[in-house]
Amino acid sequence: MGAAPTGLAGRSEELRELDTAITRASTGLGRAVLLEGEPGIGKTALLQAAASRAREAGLRVLYGAAEELEQRLPFAAIERVLGIGTARTDPQLSALAGQIRGEGRADGVPEIETDFATVEAILALLDDWCSAGPVALTLDDLQWADHGTLVLLNQLGKSLHSLPLVLLMAARPTAADGELNQLRHGLIGRGAVLVEVGPLGDQAVSQVVSGLLGAPAGPTMRRLLRDAAGNPLYVTEILGALERESAIRIVHGSAEADTAAVPASLVSAIVGRLDWVSPEGLEVLRTASLLGSGFTVAELSTVTGKRAAKLVDSITEVVRYGLLREQGERLVFRHDLIRQALYEAIPARADSHSAVGRALARSGAPVERVAEHLLMSAGGGRDTLIDWVADHAAALTQRAPGLSVELLQQTLRVAEPGTRQAGRLETLLAAALLWADRAPEVQPQAEAALKHLHDPESRSELLWVLAQADIACGRPDHAAQRAQDALASGNLSPPEARRYQAFLSTCLFRLGDLPRAAVVAEEVRPAAAQHDEHHAMVDALLTIAIVQLFQSHYAEAMEAAEQALRNAPGQAIPAYSLIALHLIRGRSLFELDRAEEAHRSTGEGMRIGESSGAMMLMLCHANRASFMFHSGRWDDALAEAQVGLELPDYLSSKTPQAFHGLMALIAGLRGDFATADARLAASDAARATASSPTIPFFEYLPRWAKEIRLESQGRQQEALADLLDGWRRGFGPFRGVGLLFRGADLVRLAMDLGEPDTARDMIAEAERSEDPERSTPRSLAILAHCRGLADRDPDAMAAAADYYGRTPWLFSRAQYCEDYAAVLALTGRPDQARHRLDQALDTYGRMRADWCITRAEERLAAAGLSRRRSDRRRRPATGWDALTDTEHKIAALVAEGLSNPAIAARIFLSRRTVQSHVSSILGKLGLTSRVELATAVARQR
Repeated sequence: MGAAPTGLAGRSEELRELDTAITRASTGLGRAVLLEGEPGIGKTALLQAAASRAREAGLRVLYGAAEELEQRLPFAAIERVLGIGTARTDPQLSALAGQIRGEGRADGVPEIETDFATVEAILALLDDWCSAGPVALTLDDLQWADHGTLVLLNQLGKSLHSLPLVLLMAARPTAADGELNQLRHGLIGRGAVLVEVGPLGDQAVSQVVSGLLGAPAGPTMRRLLRDAAGNPLYVTEILGALERESAIRIVHGSAEADTAAVPASLVSAIVGRLDWVSPEGLEVLRTASLLGSGFTVAELSTVTGKRAAKLVDSITEVVRYGLLREQGERLVFRHDLIRQALYEAIPARADSHSAVGRALARSGAPVERVAEHLLMSAGGGRDTLIDWVADHAAALTQRAPGLSVELLQQTLRVAEPGTRQAGRLETLLAAALLWADRAPEVQPQAEAALKHLHDPESRSELLWVLAQADIACGRPDHAAQRAQDALASGNLSPPEARRYQAFLSTCLFRLGDLPRAAVVAEEVRPAAAQHDEHHAMVDALLTIAIVQLFQSHYAEAMEAAEQALRNAPGQAIPAYSLIALHLIRGRSLFELDRAEEAHRSTGEGMRIGESSGAMMLMLCHANRASFMFHSGRWDDALAEAQVGLELPDYLSSKTPQAFHGLMALIAGLRGDFATADARLAASDAARATASSPTIPFFEYLPRWAKEIRLESQGRQQEALADLLDGWRRGFGPFRGVGLLFRGADLVRLAMDLGEPDTARDMIAEAERSEDPERSTPRSLAILAHCRGLADRDPDAMAAAADYYGRTPWLFSRAQYCEDYAAVLALTGRPDQARHRLDQALDTYGRMRADWCITRAEERLAAAGLSRRRSDRRRRPATGWDALTDTEHKIAALVAEGLSNPAIAARIFLSRRTVQSHVSSILGKLGLTSRVELATAVARQR
């Protein structure tokens, strides 16, 4: 890529690593490179050179630097890199800017949730850009990056292998226990290259001197420059200091120094530059140092009180002296050591920050910019501080909850306790703690405030925040009690009472108290509708829908969910409620055999989850995995489960237990008992650590896996006992007819163990719980299946044939064919039995359900039917035939040039699931990049 310029003397090895990473990205293979070294060692020069080379190679270059003053602002560093803050016409960047500022964020949603959604949105944006061509993302001063940016980089590092993206970063050495060091180790563990940028050698220093002075260093000069210890910035500052003193001369073609005095340190060398700056220029520099590493002329004008035109000469002067440089619309210090030296020389810095904060506030600057300075004022300007914080803390909490908490705590220390203003600040602090994902701190803070808070409006608001904090802490029982106490107090207005009543109904269904939840919801629903109180209406309908679902009233559940969704648009309904409604609708549709509509509905919930947070997104993946399992798409189910396990489980819920249980179930049915045992152990561990008392929606999955494992070990009696226990007590919220999909297994085991009465009792109980007016083709077919199996009645089995021939529940179809074959064999109809067995084996084969195949063959052999192993078709583990239908679709869409988000939108999956499938496809085909995959698809066609 060309020879290194003088400023990069001695950096050929570092440039080679950077060039290699850029070349890899050009061919579709991502890589991360981290430059690490002391201040002034040349990291920035290397990054700038790499960015220039990447641009020449045709990559889209994104460049920026983190700033020390912005470490509390979520995503500040990556926002600067992507140009989000300066975007004016790009709708995608404008929407992302609004998301980072917290626009449209629902009350009580913790920062960790919105951070997750922002990370997903940025990853989707980068994915889209990468689909258009290779990208170079370059971030300097990583040691000052905010938490959100570091989380994003960690996630980006996980998908680099399949993206044409080179991630170039530079940082100073960090503490071993810091967050940056964790990112560093994570990236290196996934193949990132660590480049330690060390001191320049003597030859490289000579090249620097020759490049700057036009002559090599003479003996005296070389001795002087040894004090720079190979630091190129120190070398140039020493030469600059000598030049300003006219102490450099050329003797016999070599550059020599007329003095033995050189700056004692790099900082003193930099400060030496300031001696040549005018008083006006120094004032500009000192003020600028308060604003951070970078600033705009407008900000400088606001803080100094001088018009921009009056500052032009001073700015031009300090730029000429190499103290500031232009970077787009901003001015930045040439090196942060310059800013640091100026900043530390300012007396009474807290007062200066207070003045800067007030000036920015008067100008209408962004709240986070003002708050940074007010926080550093240490409570100075008490009255102005209190007034501004009281007026702007809510907006600040949306943008930067952590910063808001710190500023509110500082402000409360100078506010007069017990006053109305202090009460307002305490309420704002409770809300900020909740948003900052510090919900456990809300209770002690809020309850202490309530002791001296007498204003009814403030008390009501604070009590509501407390109830939301209970939910955020996974304590719906506490939240329910607070709601009941508030309703019993008689202090609520009618709208507030309806809000609390609807909220109480949602707490009760989270606790599994479905009867009471339904009663409370039905009570509040008419009044909420009458007064157009959409939030209370949606909460009540959500409760009604979920109760109907668990009572197996699928049409009614779907109707309630759809009514709630019709009330939701434009009402700022919390995302978790909208997702739950889409999941209820999807589950109801799937139970009614409307599989495609079900996938679309859960896909819509997934889309909302990706843009709002991971709390409900985990349930989206659990629902999707469950659908895929019952549909016989087991590899797709495993992909959904794996993605679900990678999501953060903030509430210590029981959903990870379900994912492990599903993986154990599939492994057991496939005869992979080592994996099944490991996953069951993981499921038990997840159950033990789950602290949330919320309803266990997918409890049946690990129990089913356990029963399969018992049966595989010849412990049929124990398997039947466990299944009977689940049938009688229910699996989580599922009772009676809602458990019919396990009915055939129960009957089969009971009949095999010579317990026909047990089987017939179960069937009779199911028939009693079946409401004739709410019967579905599925429930009627399963009952006929169970009766036919228990009575060994081929005609009863035949009554279910039409349904099983068209149902999307493919695994149930295979079980039915196996059971029908057994009944036909036992009643002397071998040809028909063999036909049904072949159907079962073919379906099991497509799912690679080896244990089911063995069980079916042995079972039918015992009934006198011979085996036919040779006819079964297995899917191979590698090659094109190893791909699932979903993977074939994704491969074709990758070849069309679609990004992961675009593919996800096309086939109703999440971006993460598509990414997981792409990795699986590359592994099965022995490929390393999307570019290779696109080429392979073209050849295959």
